[in-house]
Amino acid sequence: MPPEFRSTPVGSRDLLAQHGLVERRPPVRSSDFRSLGSPFHYYLTRKLGLVPALRYSVALSQGTWFHAALELLMNPSNTVESAHIQYQAKLEARIDEMRSVCKELSIGDQRTREIVAVEEQDATCGWAWSLVSKDLPIEGSLANGRSMHEFLSGPDFVPLCNECLLRTDLTLDDKRMDPVTCVMQPDLLLFHKTQRSVWIVDYKTTGISPRIRGASCPIEPQTQHYMSIAHDLLQRGHLQKQFDLPDDTTVGGMLHAIVRKPTISFGQSDRDYILDTTPFKSGPRKGEPRNEKVYTGEPRLENYIERCRQWYMGEKDYVHLKAERVAEPLVDLSFTSGTALLDKQWVGQYRARLAALNKWRIAEIEPHEYPWPTEVHGTGTLDTYAPFVLRPVSEWPDIVMQEGFVIVDRDAPKETANVQ
Repeated sequence: MPPEFRSTPVGSRDLLAQHGLVERRPPVRSSDFRSLGSPFHYYLTRKLGLVPALRYSVALSQGTWFHAALELLMNPSNTVESAHIQYQAKLEARIDEMRSVCKELSIGDQRTREIVAVEEQDATCGWAWSLVSKDLPIEGSLANGRSMHEFLSGPDFVPLCNECLLRTDLTLDDKRMDPVTCVMQPDLLLFHKTQRSVWIVDYKTTGISPRIRGASCPIEPQTQHYMSIAHDLLQRGHLQKQFDLPDDTTVGGMLHAIVRKPTISFGQSDRDYILDTTPFKSGPRKGEPRNEKVYTGEPRLENYIERCRQWYMGEKDYVHLKAERVAEPLVDLSFTSGTALLDKQWVGQYRARLAALNKWRIAEIEPHEYPWPTEVHGTGTLDTYAPFVLRPVSEWPDIVMQEGFVIVDRDAPKETANVQ
């Protein structure tokens, strides 16, 4: 006989609480909107705070390190050298954390070394990409050929903060509902002196054309969420007080700096080499110099940085990409004007999204009442959270232990910087 289907008893919330899996009512972050199609996933990740201790994906890891590097490099108080020292400290702290987790999960030394090596590789790539891309010329009249670094550090802009966590309570159209606590954490917040406006900056990496990637930015939840929060904080006078801004400061808009990720990785091609120019002794190329690279030693970061620059510019070993680079630049800026806040359709779409998310945020229901995803597999593998869908709630504490999940409170008081 086949096994009976899962059975979830009434009172599962109390059972989970007894094992330390206590529900929260988290503030709304822009990343939460990705869970609109899967309330069950939102419940697990945000209300219970469950995340894999060693979660990994190439896109997430490399993108995270790119952000970390660019944040340090774009800080006007940093030199490249001081930024790299701080970056290495972040990497060392992350590696210590990963080794500690591996030890707790009884992961062997060999596998631990492999996990750490992948993280180091991603960090190396993230640093090189950001170091090169920040100085590449950007097409378009607004940038006028300036690089990302030159444009964002121009004389009209005054930097207010990097990665600052700002919080406010947004009121929904339904006056019967309590205000929704929302937070944003932009990569960079700027004040435009001439416009007397605040600009929100977000860095993005992409595997496709930055121009095509940027086309979606104006309608994405993150853009709507960040601009709505900034507008509310300005309406209340909070940002003016926090950053000593003029009373009539407005939302200039949101700017996405989008960078194409190189298709080359740090590796054996980044060793030092000499060029063998000895002539061929026979064959159709007899007498011609070989011009072959003879590699020695170990890969060096400096060599990878230079190779990334060549890849971005379409030079030397990548000269065959030159025409493609001219036709499709690899760094682009996407602007969403603050006037979108005056558009009823744009604001209405955001309010509808926020209300739909808030429904599950404030829900006090049993775990099985959150709608399940329609499938638990992705590209040939089971979804990370598949066990919670396929097995009864009574087994969830065991799943947490066996699968290496940890409880992360991204909204702990010590991490917040409320603007009051």
